[in-house]
Amino acid sequence: MENPDIFRVEAMVVGGSEAILNQESRGQTSFVGSDTLPSKIIGDLTEKKILEDAGFQFLGPVEGDKLFQYVKLPAGWKKEATDHSMWSNLVDEKGRIRATIFYKAAFYDRDAFIRLKTRFGIQYEYDREDTEHVAVASVTDCGKVVHTTEPLPLPEDDRKKYEASDKAKEAARTWLDENYQDWKNPGACWD
Repeated sequence: MENPDIFRVEAMVVGGSEAILNQESRGQTSFVGSDTLPSKIIGDLTEKKILEDAGFQFLGPVEGDKLFQYVKLPAGWKKEATDHSMWSNLVDEKGRIRATIFYKAAFYDRDAFIRLKTRFGIQYEYDREDTEHVAVASVTDCGKVVHTTEPLPLPEDDRKKYEASDKAKEAARTWLDENYQDWKNPGACWD
């Protein structure tokens, strides 16, 4: 945590809102360069085991800061800042984002957590809905499209449009279930 006197001086110079944004940015920089992860891991009880199986060593809580715990990352893994000061990524040795990390460093509302990601995901293609008037979903592998569902015509009725988009997403889920049965598990399908 930052010295509150630094924040007060900065707030007087640049204003409170800008000082908070700067504090959050410094918090992200400090966190990414540290040997810690948030203590709060979002998900069921298996997420910590998934990290341990990947080679993480949990070394205990940071004294005086219940938000964080010391860790030793596996070889090649690292934390990377995103363009938003409250979000960082945990990246594996192949450059794949394995988890997203939230850290709000603002003095009045500090919080931190980590959420593991699955390798595969589903995204609905809203642009095709607008331009082609079809419902289409894609399967992504670490953000890269690897499968696209057959386009379904979009009816005029708004309720039926939602049904068509749900069918497209269900077709993508079915494809994943058939090709990567354990795709919903953040510890599976990586290698």
